[in-house]
Amino acid sequence: MIYAPIVVFGYNRADMIENLLESLERNKDVQKMDLYIFLDVPDKKNVRDKKWSLQVIEYVNQYKKKSKFKKVIVEVATEHKGLANSIISGVTKVINKYGKVIVLEDDLIVSNDFLDYMQRGLEFYRYHHKIWSIGGHCFKIDGLDKYKEDVFLLPRVESWGWATWKNRWNRTDWNVTTYPKFKNNIFKRAAFNFGGNDLSKMLDSQMENSEYNSWAIRWGYQQFIEGEYTVFPKETRVIHCGNDNRSTHGSYISTQPLKESYEKCKFVELQPNFRLINKHRKTQNKICRTCASKFIDCLKLLKLV
Repeated sequence: MIYAPIVVFGYNRADMIENLLESLERNKDVQKMDLYIFLDVPDKKNVRDKKWSLQVIEYVNQYKKKSKFKKVIVEVATEHKGLANSIISGVTKVINKYGKVIVLEDDLIVSNDFLDYMQRGLEFYRYHHKIWSIGGHCFKIDGLDKYKEDVFLLPRVESWGWATWKNRWNRTDWNVTTYPKFKNNIFKRAAFNFGGNDLSKMLDSQMENSEYNSWAIRWGYQQFIEGEYTVFPKETRVIHCGNDNRSTHGSYISTQPLKESYEKCKFVELQPNFRLINKHRKTQNKICRTCASKFIDCLKLLKLV
């Protein structure tokens, strides 16, 4: 197997990136894989994050000396990019060199078979034209325990630990030039929202709100245009731990815990299971309503509403 590199993005949370890297090193064959770490820096006005950012840079430079990975490449931004631009530029740089990539942000923890799952998934679905990417995280979905396969398809991308190939990534129109035709088309909006009622609204925010900047919704919209799917594991291989005041965006806790050990994931030829997709959509909509409620509660505490 030609191993895909792992790409990690960090900013201002040294403790979290340390936990992520430690969880990655519990995976087998890391000594055969290259690791890229891209670190963003705060803008000059952001005094709060400057100290935290320097702590991350110091930790990563020390980690590089003792890492189990085959090679560790660290790139520190010369000026503030923001999460979206960091991920788009970093993934593009690495994927154009290797042809495939596994991507993680610093507020994640992975299972001890995460890299095996991702590397074999990239190999198995490489030539499957309906597969856009491979996700590592999975929410608890009603009825999923009765589903027989280890993996399934969803019309929604995953940003909490994912992988893809060069010939998918480079097809993405980051400017979303088709948005004007999509904006008021109720049929296209309904179709896009089959992956969750939040999708069209997030795309609206991306295109119409200058303060909102998401790489993931644009990546997901391109998947929708292409008519493709993301592969998800029945048992999650990633949990999210980024719920604190250092988070760039709102963040929410995974509803599936990691296990101490996993049976080897069996990849199979997949067709969309629309009953399962609909179950996921309902689950996602509940999560979105819960997150919105928590967000409003936070605003009330801050006396902003």
